[in-house]
Amino acid sequence: MDMKKSIRTLFNVVLIALYVVSLLITVPSVYFFTRQEVYDNASQKLTLLVDMVTSLRKYVSDDVRPELLEKNVLFPPAISSTVATGHVAAYFKKLQPDYYIRVVSDNPLNAANRPEAVEQEFLTFFRDNRNEKELISTGVVRNQQYLFSSRPSISKADCMICHSTPEAAPEIIRKEYGTQSGFGYKLDSVVGASVVGVPLSDVQSLVMKRSLIAIGILTVLFALIFVVINLVVKRRILNPLETIAATADIISKGNLDTPLTFERDDEIGKLAHSIELMRRSLAKIMERMSRK
Repeated sequence: MDMKKSIRTLFNVVLIALYVVSLLITVPSVYFFTRQEVYDNASQKLTLLVDMVTSLRKYVSDDVRPELLEKNVLFPPAISSTVATGHVAAYFKKLQPDYYIRVVSDNPLNAANRPEAVEQEFLTFFRDNRNEKELISTGVVRNQQYLFSSRPSISKADCMICHSTPEAAPEIIRKEYGTQSGFGYKLDSVVGASVVGVPLSDVQSLVMKRSLIAIGILTVLFALIFVVINLVVKRRILNPLETIAATADIISKGNLDTPLTFERDDEIGKLAHSIELMRRSLAKIMERMSRK
């Protein structure tokens, strides 16, 4: 067997195996860390958006509504946190169209607040789990995947002013929204949900891009290593071993006049030195024998 080819082949097989193993480790790692990064970024943005919406609704319900009701002012955008949130969300969407803010109900005064399919699932969840105050989940609305935070809207005494019966509702409410929907609320029941969503980047697409970059970097890196190692192996191992093997072959045929010198202190140098010592010893033995 050709020594040069066998050793070089062994090195190349090891390098290729390391390259394949690196790819098998890198691609899943890229997927895991990219997915985690996407969700962490979305979670941070979601927290800020939820806090903003919660603050707005609390401001309306705690600071604005009581004062206006005391003065018999029934202006829906001011006394209803749902209406106020809807108005703010509309302005916000013009500035940040990718984000999602809705206050939904399956029995709304305003038909625009009827829930999408995923939002109806949130309502069902809160009705089945009355102790839950927030649900974090993913969902798709109009072909866009979101990370959602939804919180239940619980009917309180103030809500009954507009939502008990059509007859009891203020005239401005009946005139604005009609009498077909948004009534019959029961105190302390889940009547809707506030839903906030931030878009999730396409994880698969992002993973593909990053994986291709990682594969490209690994390929270039291993190609360089492959070339360098092959050059080093050839120069530092294969060529010296071929010289040693050729000299040993010459010695085996009885030619003891070819010296083998290597100015190296490594294993190959020691091997060459041992063969040279053997050559000298054989030469001396042959010389002595020739004198007899």
